Amino acid sequence: MLTPERRELPSNKPPSGPNQLIRMSASDQNRQSRVGTTAGGEIAGVSSKANFGSISFQDPETARVNFSRAVERLSPALAGALPALLDESPDPDSALMLFDRLVSEASPEVLRLLDRHNSLAHYAIVVFGHSRFLGETLIQNTDLLHSFLREKNLDRSFSREEFHESLARFRSRSFETDVSLLLARFKRREYVRIMLRDVLKIAPLAETTAEISALADVLIEDALREADSRLQRRYGTPQHSDAEGRLVDTPFAVLSLGKLGGSELNYSSDVDLMYIFGDGVEPQGTTVSNREYFIRLAQQVTEILSRVTRDGAVFRIDLRLRPQGAEGELAIPLAQALRYYASTAHDWEQQALIKVRHSAGAASLAREFIRAVQPHVYTEQVNFAAIKTALVAREKMHKRRQHGATLEQSNESLNVKIDPGGIRDIEFLVQCLQRVYGGAEPWLRSGGTLFSLQKLHDKLHISGKEFHDLTSAYEFLRQLEHRLQLQQGQQTHRLPARETELRILQRSMEGYAPGEIAESDLEKTVRRRMAAVAEIYQRIIYQQQTRSLRDAADVEFQLRSTPEPTTADQSNQQILERLASDAPWLYRIASRQDLVPQTRKNLFRFLSSAFTSSERYAAVLRHPEGVSRALALFETSDYLTDILIRHPEEIATLSELGGTSSRMGGGYLFQGPFAKERGKGDPVFAYLGSSQAPYGEKLSLLRQHYRHRVFAAGAQDVTELRNVYESLGVTTAAAEDAIAAAFSLALQPEGLAVMALGRLGSGEFDVLSDADVLFVSEGKQDREALTKAAEQMMQALAAYTRHGMVFPVDARLRPRGGEGELVVTPAQLEAYFEQEAQPWEALMYTKLRFLVGEHEIGEGTLSATKTLFRRFADDSSFLRAVREMRTKLETADGVEKSFKTSAGAIYDIDFLSSYLLVKHGVNNKGGSLRDRLWRCSDAGVLEKADAAALDHAAELFRTVEHVVRVVVGRARKWLPATEHARQVTEKLAGQMLGREFPGGLEEELARTCGTVRGIYQRVLEISK
Repeated sequence: MLTPERRELPSNKPPSGPNQLIRMSASDQNRQSRVGTTAGGEIAGVSSKANFGSISFQDPETARVNFSRAVERLSPALAGALPALLDESPDPDSALMLFDRLVSEASPEVLRLLDRHNSLAHYAIVVFGHSRFLGETLIQNTDLLHSFLREKNLDRSFSREEFHESLARFRSRSFETDVSLLLARFKRREYVRIMLRDVLKIAPLAETTAEISALADVLIEDALREADSRLQRRYGTPQHSDAEGRLVDTPFAVLSLGKLGGSELNYSSDVDLMYIFGDGVEPQGTTVSNREYFIRLAQQVTEILSRVTRDGAVFRIDLRLRPQGAEGELAIPLAQALRYYASTAHDWEQQALIKVRHSAGAASLAREFIRAVQPHVYTEQVNFAAIKTALVAREKMHKRRQHGATLEQSNESLNVKIDPGGIRDIEFLVQCLQRVYGGAEPWLRSGGTLFSLQKLHDKLHISGKEFHDLTSAYEFLRQLEHRLQLQQGQQTHRLPARETELRILQRSMEGYAPGEIAESDLEKTVRRRMAAVAEIYQRIIYQQQTRSLRDAADVEFQLRSTPEPTTADQSNQQILERLASDAPWLYRIASRQDLVPQTRKNLFRFLSSAFTSSERYAAVLRHPEGVSRALALFETSDYLTDILIRHPEEIATLSELGGTSSRMGGGYLFQGPFAKERGKGDPVFAYLGSSQAPYGEKLSLLRQHYRHRVFAAGAQDVTELRNVYESLGVTTAAAEDAIAAAFSLALQPEGLAVMALGRLGSGEFDVLSDADVLFVSEGKQDREALTKAAEQMMQALAAYTRHGMVFPVDARLRPRGGEGELVVTPAQLEAYFEQEAQPWEALMYTKLRFLVGEHEIGEGTLSATKTLFRRFADDSSFLRAVREMRTKLETADGVEKSFKTSAGAIYDIDFLSSYLLVKHGVNNKGGSLRDRLWRCSDAGVLEKADAAALDHAAELFRTVEHVVRVVVGRARKWLPATEHARQVTEKLAGQMLGREFPGGLEEELARTCGTVRGIYQRVLEISK
């Protein structure tokens, strides 16, 4: 694939990832058929008389009125997709009502944007169906729709620095002088993007809460900057004399505790803050004392953040965790704070400091405070009495919160936070364990609950099963808490009492407890999860309390989980002890003394992951050969190791290696690029076309099975050291089958052909490659319907789900790039090739081949390229244009080395072979670099010695590039940066090639580039 050549295209590549989401089921004919038809024979589902029987409307008549009004302003295609989008929404009534408002109040520009980018309608419906208060934000800030089209705006979380930059841009465009209102408005705007990533399952729970917390830090920091600026204008900068008598500025810091301190903030959490300032006496003659200045500063920061505006408050601020609680001063000096926690603070106050961290102000002051209080928070001397004190404090807080909650709502509804087995129990249990063991084991000191659970598991303080149960329950309950709070933007933790609201909540939780919510109602699922947590809580704390009192009053209390014979602990020694009794063969592997550190580390990471459930452990025990083969992966490939650790069941794949077939590679040599029989497809992918499973489940299976195929291919490369063209052929076959499966998911649209270009077209599709495709149809077909089918195919492959994506799909190599029609006809192609195509396109289309769909259309498409090739074969300026393009690509990256663009690298071979095939009218132009070189030789346009030298070089470049991807899990331009990865790359590449590199791999690459560049220049000179 001549990837960098795309700089020549008239438009930029459309954003990949979540911005390619079109509609989760908009083209799913099963759902469309349930929407019904119109009375007037219009597009199905567009009329106000559409059948909404399949959509869970609470008020169908109002919905019909809203729908009829909304579709009047929409294109027929978007209106036709609307019912299927609503069918996916947890609250279709709210979604439709707010969508009707959006299109009714929107400008013509926004309506055109929705029509051009149907994915934005999908995003809007998602927001409206999950959150009314954020839905209002989107309606009032339609410019957010534009932001969702920006590349990578939804597929990654924003850092604190990026929020700072975004806030600065927002402030520069705003005329708002009320800082509280500006910050509240900015927060709600950012919440829309964060919520979309959350409910689309692009971001896991920990990433969502960390992003909300980073945003909160930025808002607090801005409030501090504003308040400090006001006070300094009035009183000057607070100062004090240091130890040497010099006058220095006095620092001030905002510390966060609770959810924000643990970087686990909810959409509607209270924010627990503490204000401290530096010690020292202010100089004589100052207008106000430092104490008064910083108390005023704390007051103003709190007022900016908590004052209610027409967009709500920025946050609800809770300062009761400061020294002396509500009776203490708002801001206190460092020394006073440290004295309080050393001698006066209650045990529960010290426990609250487990989550303390810096949020704004002087980071050095915050670090000094946090370091100094650690001995009072974590100590080996913590015993039963201390834990008992904390338990009593917890119960008092529990009762107060419950009493407050009863004023708001009946006790009959379940509170997922404070009821037994809820969020509070998990967090409290984790903190108790951290307090007891964090004194002797500083590594256990961390704020986040999920991260702390992992550390407690690592250090044997909870078993594998307890870790799994507590982690899954915590994630489930926190997701449920988010869904509750998103609806109205209020802080609530109780399940709704009304059946209709409970049903909406249940729909919003689909996918967070696979199999559980589907088989029973949500409340039963929640009670079952909380009961499991309560059992663990009772066993670890109360049972140990009884045991401690029974055994000996003077023995140090041991807060420890009850060992379970069916689970294993994540300690290397404990793992070995367990293996010695369970699986001697596995014990012998794990205890081998010849394992290099990298292999040993990854092996125990894998075993620790396997021990988190009995099913995973059993899978490992069933496949001893797979574990032996995995050692090679653990030593060489971070990419394959990570897959195996996340999915230990893939160990079975390693036991079955050797049967993976390739439909391309060496066997493709001198075959045509178009063949009606491509071999037998993958039965799992084939199943997706006939399955009646829900669309979302089929998308998940598509991703899981493609991951399995890629893992098997990579593992075979490492363990069997096969030729790179065979390897790329296997990966190409997996991509072909995935595309065929996506074609089936789009209901195998009649009259459409899918063609391959780039590395997919040449049969050299690699791990982490993009798939370049071209959609072609006959002119007599319904182009609009086929365009929707093509979009659905792209969505099925490239859309983010909780199982990730298959691979990015790039249809931008079509005529006129991103500005051209997504689906073209052979006649349009031929006309474009005759008049408009550029020289680089003549090179690119040598790799065109048929993938799936209508064979006759594919043949017609290949026939149309003859016009393109004839045109440039007769063009006297073709050679000059090719050289100019190659030079532009070579210089684009400056002096940075690249497998592709450097002088004498892959593009020299690619450009040269493609140019010769076109210029000399060689009929069969397709295949890999190797295939095309020897076709040139066979046609007499390239000397055999040159073909052999270039083939040798191409194999080296392709092998090293592929090995780098397998080793580090990224598509790098050049060799890895780390020494270990470089050594592994050189060793593995040499083994696959059967070569040695006496001067090292980098020197071999440089020497090869020199050879290739010499041949490239000489052959092109001859071709003048």
